Amino acid sequence: MIAVAGCTGGGDGSESGSDGEDSGEGGDDTQSVQLLTMGVGDNIKQFFEENNAAFESEYGVDVEFTSVTWDNARQTVNNRVDGGQAPDVSRWPARWIPQLVGKDALEPVDDLMDGEFGEKFAEGVANGTMYNGSHYGVPWAASNKCLYYNKDAFEAAGLDPENPALDTWEDMLAAAKALTESDEVSVPALGLAGADAIETGSQYYHYHWSHGADLVDDEGMPVVNSDGAVEALSFYADLHLEHGVTQSSPLSSTRQDIRQLFENGDLGMVIGHVYTGLNITESQENGEVDFDYGIVQVPKGPAGRYSLFTIDTLGIFSQSEHKDIARDLIRFYFDEERRFQYSKQKGFLPVVEAVGEREYFSESKNWGPFVEAGQYARARPKLSNFSQFNDRMVQAIQEALADQKSPQKALNDAQSDLEDAMN
Repeated sequence: MIAVAGCTGGGDGSESGSDGEDSGEGGDDTQSVQLLTMGVGDNIKQFFEENNAAFESEYGVDVEFTSVTWDNARQTVNNRVDGGQAPDVSRWPARWIPQLVGKDALEPVDDLMDGEFGEKFAEGVANGTMYNGSHYGVPWAASNKCLYYNKDAFEAAGLDPENPALDTWEDMLAAAKALTESDEVSVPALGLAGADAIETGSQYYHYHWSHGADLVDDEGMPVVNSDGAVEALSFYADLHLEHGVTQSSPLSSTRQDIRQLFENGDLGMVIGHVYTGLNITESQENGEVDFDYGIVQVPKGPAGRYSLFTIDTLGIFSQSEHKDIARDLIRFYFDEERRFQYSKQKGFLPVVEAVGEREYFSESKNWGPFVEAGQYARARPKLSNFSQFNDRMVQAIQEALADQKSPQKALNDAQSDLEDAMN
């Protein structure tokens, strides 16, 4: 049998339960393969139901399909690997690859990615699944970010809503000041994330990288307190502390909080994913909001422009006894038409180049800027302990935002702690 086993967890609508067991050989001759994924909400549930059934019919196997919530995802994967009950095929964030490779849990898929199949993907996308010279998965989903701005608020403040001049961080600050000082604008100018959450780091790293700063060096050691890093964190914190152009409480605001503010028309600008625009478009069609918005590239800094690029992979666990059919399942889900339907319904960037070239994406008000942003893509470093690394960076960001420490002191302390931890 080929089964995707486990219990279906509640989806949170973003992909981004109890552990099942491989059913093994059952009472008939049908094989079963296990497929595990995360966060399958109502918007994509039918996609999997229909395509799993089609795969079963074509290959004469059973697909046991499991979705768990993102809150449970990492624990579920680790528990199943450690307990010898790993699924055959699973989707996970590429940042988990080092830890899973360290457990000898993943099957290299260079045979797929180095051949004709791998040519479906742009080089930068394909490289997102590499670690130590091998591919440990196929790019399943990707997301990056752009800068959204409220056209109505810009027009009310005397700014040009069609040509907003938001090319650099200084441009963004100038626009934010104009919004804040205008008597005709009642919403905060800029959403800034500062809560104790993983996404606070992902919002900040745009500033960090664009000021010429890195997180780790070529040997994987921390380099978070460079001059450029101090400049970046100083600018980030001063948006709130000195310039007062943000919402009132960045330290209690997650990325989701500021996104929702913007989607409700209650914010002037925010860095967000494509689904922010998709959500607003849907709300406009339902008569729930009445404002217009524009999308531009994330502003550039002294060292250039970067858009945080996140990749999820679809890979095969080394414990699988059905590796051949697992590869068939992966090939099946990367049919161009299936990838088009998935990206369209889910709200993720197309990872297959031919899909991204379709007019639906390239000519779309919502999708077009994000397809363009692929040229500025930059991913977080692949570290086995990246979650802990990121937590320590978020602490430094919060210390600077709260004016508890200078940006220099906050980053120096973070550098010292990270050196100790990584040594």
